[in-house]
Amino acid sequence: MNFKVIRESKFVILFNLTERIFFFLVFLLIARNYPVDVYGEMVTVFSVANIFIIIFDLGLPLLLQKETALLKERSSEYLSSVILINLIFLPLFFAVTIVFFILFFPYVSLVTVTIIALMVYFFSIGNILNKSLSGLGDFKSQFSSLLAARSISLILFIAAVFVLNSGLNVLLLILFSGAVIQIYALYRKIRRNNLSISFKNVNRNFIGSMLRLSLPLGLAVIFNFLYDKIDIVIISKLTDFDQTAFYNASYGILKASTIAYSFLFAAGLTRVSGLNKNKRAVSLFLKKYSIIIFSICIFLTVIIFFGADLIIRVFYTDKFEKAVPVLKILSFALTGLALNNLTGVILNGLGLFRMNMNVTLLGLIINVILNIIFIPAYGIAAAAAVTVITEYFILCGDYFYISKFLKKSDS
Repeated sequence: MNFKVIRESKFVILFNLTERIFFFLVFLLIARNYPVDVYGEMVTVFSVANIFIIIFDLGLPLLLQKETALLKERSSEYLSSVILINLIFLPLFFAVTIVFFILFFPYVSLVTVTIIALMVYFFSIGNILNKSLSGLGDFKSQFSSLLAARSISLILFIAAVFVLNSGLNVLLLILFSGAVIQIYALYRKIRRNNLSISFKNVNRNFIGSMLRLSLPLGLAVIFNFLYDKIDIVIISKLTDFDQTAFYNASYGILKASTIAYSFLFAAGLTRVSGLNKNKRAVSLFLKKYSIIIFSICIFLTVIIFFGADLIIRVFYTDKFEKAVPVLKILSFALTGLALNNLTGVILNGLGLFRMNMNVTLLGLIINVILNIIFIPAYGIAAAAAVTVITEYFILCGDYFYISKFLKKSDS
């Protein structure tokens, strides 16, 4: 492994480590201490809310990071514009989320839906501020803000679970308060970087040009996120919340394992954006990161596959034993998931948003069709197999366009 990469990205490593451990522990505590169906229901609401927030952010946070890295002198203008657009879409986001649950999951508490939707929205604001700081290369500020917010939230969350025996909505309100604290901390860091958020001088034409530029990127992000989360919604609708809980437990382990490499991607977009489409630099970037990621993922796949039973029982207890075979299947998706994240970062960094959009759209279509066909007959094992297929399809599609770009640069 290239230790220079690790040294250069230490705060990105710490950020991703803190974030993934926090949410893993929070969801784990709910899974262990509350009924399986309650956990499954909560996972479904989170998935739907996250899907809609990604739809309405239109890929603007990633565009913000990319453009800030290229044009630092216009950082405040980009940041203010993205925040304003996000606020404009707030009512529509809430309305669509509420209506969706009324139509498709009317038995889910609208109070729970509202709290989670509000929380997810505030997390999206935090993500925008983080992307602005990422474009400036200030990862230390992101980590310190996250650490403070998540530490307070986790302490209160643990106390609510084990001391107060609180209900689910109380726990969700604690998580929401953590999102507010993080935004406050990030705003202070933004000011220290000489950035300002002001809507007075936001230009309508500038916003229009940003939206046009971000549309292909936004669609790619939406399709990518949908194929990652849509299986949860499909499982919930075609089976029940218990099956959703079992699937999400195994998928949670898979996602937690990405801690080992995910730090590479936060700084990756900024780095690729700065390569200015230099063929040799892009090729070296791809080769360097692929070797690191592939080595890590092969090792993790072996551990997860052969240790699936022990992992599930230790973390989620025996009541989640039905998640074991699902985790074994999902272990084979790890390498594809990691490498297609890398190729996606490269495509976005090169400004090839439309190509990334095309691949993720096809991946989403394949994912949805196969899930609808096979889940009724084979259950969550089918969903796991479809996830494996989708990850490698996305990888192949991304690599096709990257290879095409490198060959074209030669001519």
